[in-house]
Parts: sequence; C-alpha cells; structure tokens
Amino acid sequence: MKLLAVAAFATALASACGGPRYLGAPLPKGCERGDTDSCIGGLYERGMVAAELDIYDDRELRRYVQGVADRLARRSQLSSPPRMLVGARDGTYATLGDLIVIGRPQIQQLDSEAELAGIIAHEMAHIEGRHAYIALMGEKTDSTWSSSRRDAESVADERAVVLLENAGYTPVAMGRALRSVLSKDREDDEHPAVAARIADVERLAAGRREGYEGRVEYMHAIDHMIVGRDVRRGLRPQAAWVIADLDLAIDLPRDSKGAIDPSDTRDVLRFGVGRTGMDAYMIGSIWGHELAAGLDDRVVTQTPFGVRTTGTMPVRPPRDDTPIGKVLRAQRNSLMHPPAGSRAAIIERPHGALVIELDARAEDSEVARWVSAVRLATPAELAAAEPAHMKITIAPRTAPVRELVSACVDREAALLLDDPARIVPAGEPFKCTDRATPEPVRERETRSAE
Repeated sequence: MKLLAVAAFATALASACGGPRYLGAPLPKGCERGDTDSCIGGLYERGMVAAELDIYDDRELRRYVQGVADRLARRSQLSSPPRMLVGARDGTYATLGDLIVIGRPQIQQLDSEAELAGIIAHEMAHIEGRHAYIALMGEKTDSTWSSSRRDAESVADERAVVLLENAGYTPVAMGRALRSVLSKDREDDEHPAVAARIADVERLAAGRREGYEGRVEYMHAIDHMIVGRDVRRGLRPQAAWVIADLDLAIDLPRDSKGAIDPSDTRDVLRFGVGRTGMDAYMIGSIWGHELAAGLDDRVVTQTPFGVRTTGTMPVRPPRDDTPIGKVLRAQRNSLMHPPAGSRAAIIERPHGALVIELDARAEDSEVARWVSAVRLATPAELAAAEPAHMKITIAPRTAPVRELVSACVDREAALLLDDPARIVPAGEPFKCTDRATPEPVRERETRSAE
C-alpha cells in the first residue's frame, strides 16, 4: 500500500510542478518533465544555495569531487551520475533526489582519492537501492524501521567495496575511509556498530591493495580548503558577535552571557537578557527577503548597512495543500526561521541576511535594543574572523605525522586532520594549516556517512 501511495504522490507532484516557484526561482526542470527524483533533488539544492548557504563555495573542489562520482557511476547501476555538492557543514548523505552532499569536515579527514571514492560509493549505493524511499515510507516509531535502516547501511558499505574495485580504486581504502569519518563515541540505532562496519568492509576487501590510490592528487585538491568551523558566520572575539560574511557585528551587553548554541551545529548566537531570549544567525539573502516580506505588522527601515524589517512571524501562514504545495511547505519548514508568533528583525545584505529573533513576549524596547546593537564590523574584527585553511606540506623525511606536524603553524589542529601514527614517506604531502585556528578543530564531531 505504501509503495502505491508514494507512486501516486510522485505522479501528482509531477503534474502539479508547472507553475509554482521556490525561493525566488522557477521549479527545477525535473518537475516539469515528471522526473520526481530530479525535482526533489533540485528543490533540496535550491534550499541549500538560496536559503542557508550550506554550500562550500569552491568550484575546483566540487569539480574534482564530481569527477570521482562520475568515475564510480560508470561502473554502477545508475543511468547517470548523481549530482555532487560539497556542504559547508558536517554530514554526508544522499537526498531523496539524485543528489549527494559530502561535508567539508569529512573531506578534511580523508587521505586519498580512493578514500573519498569510498565515501561517495557508499552514498551512491543508497541511491541504487532507493534507500531514501525506504526510510521515507517506514514508521520511525517502529523498531523495524531502525532495523531496515541498519540493513541499508550494511548493504551500502558492502556495495561500496564492489563499486570501488569496479572503478579501479584500491578496495582496502573503504575501511580506512570509514575509520577516518566515523566517530566511535556517537553510535545510534540507525547504523550498525562502527567497529562492525569497519570489520565487514575490511573482510570484503581482503587486503586487496591493487588499484588507484590518488593521494597526491587528493592533497592537491584540498589544498587551501577551510579547516574546522567557518567562523566567518559567527565569532565572538571580544564583546561583540561578528558575522564576517555579512560585514556586521552585534555589540553584546555586559549583564548576561552568550555563546554558540551547543545543541545546534548551526552558527547561532543564543543570548539571555532579562525575561526574554535572543537568537541571531545568518541565512541566505533570498530566504531572508522572503521571511521579511511575510512578517506581520512589519516596519521597514533603510539603514546604512541594508534594509531592516521588524515584525512578528505569522501564526497561521498561508497554506497550499496541493501536492507540490505540501512539498514546498515541508522544504521551507526545514530551513532556519523564527518560530510562529516570535518577534523578529531581518537585515538584508548583498550576500545574506542577519536574523534576530526574540520571544513572543519581547517588548518593543527589547527589540529596539538589539536592533540598535547591530553595526558594521571593524577591519580588526573581520581579520580576527578569518578561518584557517589547509596548507599541504611536503615531508622532509620519512616519519609519522605526529613528528612532522611540529613544523606546522598549529600543531594541534594538524594532528586532528590525520592519524598521528601514519607514516609519511619523504617527499610525500601531509596536512598543515596556514594559521592558528580561531576556534579549536573539534575531534571527529559527527563524522557519520548516512
């Protein structure tokens, strides 16, 4: 029954996709031609680009990653390669459409093109097996749903070894790749145990080292890539929260404490003042404009640094209950936005928007207080928010990474980018950073390949 329901939904979606727009642009061409996978994947990508800036903007790196996927796809069961995106934040996953997102934090942990190919092959196996549809149809409260998810992960691991070898990559690279990106202290019900996953792929690879490794090529591709959190989206160097990507800063009051929200991987300043709380974060300019236009009781002001709109998030926004309307609403609800009924100020900038959200009970004076605290960042604040970048260095002698990184600007950050015990031959590349990281690179946060 569920398979029939999904098929009917896909047909209705395709037929309804002709007119609506999503985040300021026409719907993807896949919607017009009835290609549900392409339609949904395009909507997802549009949300990443226009709404939350989740894309890591490095065209050369993306081209390199896409080339690896193209090579794997030629020996897969897919009719065409999946579209590859490099995400700015942690997490690697295949979407419901023909799209794979690989997180920059995962890329920085790997050591060769063969290892990168292993992670992509895992996600490609999910697309081959239509696992996203299985996850969508299952009941999350049902124990069988978690069991099917674990089975899908095991199948994807095993299939990835086959895809690696078929494409001419080193089969044993799959085990190394999982060891690099999976965190042993973040086990969950949806994935098999990390140790078991690594053991299974190593058994399947059976020590076969024949094939292309591509370590030098990989190091060249990731040279100058940002390392750790991109602090340009929010950093507190002193008594202000600096959003360097917007050239803005928020002066913070001295009578309370504020920090990055520890429960959220997004860059959110959470501050408590008096009876109310305040959150501030950056979103894409198109999404910011759409949110500002939808505020109730809005007041629009032209400021020296952009258009500022204040108002209240609507409690009952307009609804479109057509099939495509439901999909677009679900997409929008997954994006960062103030909750219904909250007070909000949105400042639109050329390369994004700053959102300040306060509790529904916030008084006008409290809204005005935070709005007046926003200013242009100083050159010194912008310089302090410059992130560290990867600096690939040539080993002067054969030695383990732990010894070689003594020559790096930030030894501790470099140690987190590789296995300290790895032996690097003289003349081979290894990872350093070009400056000390403004904030520590946290060790293998959520390195899970979904």
